[in-house]
Amino acid sequence: MVVFLLGTTVAAERYSLDPTYTGDTVYFNSTARLEFVSGKTQDVSGMFSFDPENPEGSIGGLLAVDLRTLKTGIATRDGHMRDNHLHTEKYPFAYFEVDSLVPVISLSVADSIYTARVMGKFYIHGVYREIEAGLSIVRSLASSKSESIKVTAKFAIKLDEFKIPRPKALFLKLAETIEVVVVFRGFSGIPAEQIELPDWKKLD
Repeated sequence: MVVFLLGTTVAAERYSLDPTYTGDTVYFNSTARLEFVSGKTQDVSGMFSFDPENPEGSIGGLLAVDLRTLKTGIATRDGHMRDNHLHTEKYPFAYFEVDSLVPVISLSVADSIYTARVMGKFYIHGVYREIEAGLSIVRSLASSKSESIKVTAKFAIKLDEFKIPRPKALFLKLAETIEVVVVFRGFSGIPAEQIELPDWKKLD
């Protein structure tokens, strides 16, 4: 379960993911020489907090995605990825904790679309590192009594920096750097799932 955890504030509106909504997706894209591999999963849950009146001081939340459900379109490749590289039997979840907006670069707003860069921590394979991610938030009405937001987060990780052995088999070549894209929609008025971060080692 990949988890995206962001600091929350009391004034911010809470938006939770709806388990019946099928549009929430996490993508893992690798562009190795002469080969492109894309994996994805829609097993996403959690919450997000955001105050459009004070966006720079109120972005927060928690998302979760199960890595064991990651699929690349080839069953054999999926099995090797889970068993020999991500080791999902021991580390079934990954986590992303956002701490703050990137200093100096302010959050911008245009037509109810908020964009920013944030600092955070990414947890995977038993360790974590600090990273920087791009974030966009789009507001809309879910119904006459509720509101929804669509959030897209993008960042890149290097497998070696997270102690993930890079597969080199012909059917599973991966680039050193993997692009991660998370797209989800949160709805107001839905209870949020509680998820705790693991006590993993920080890498510099």
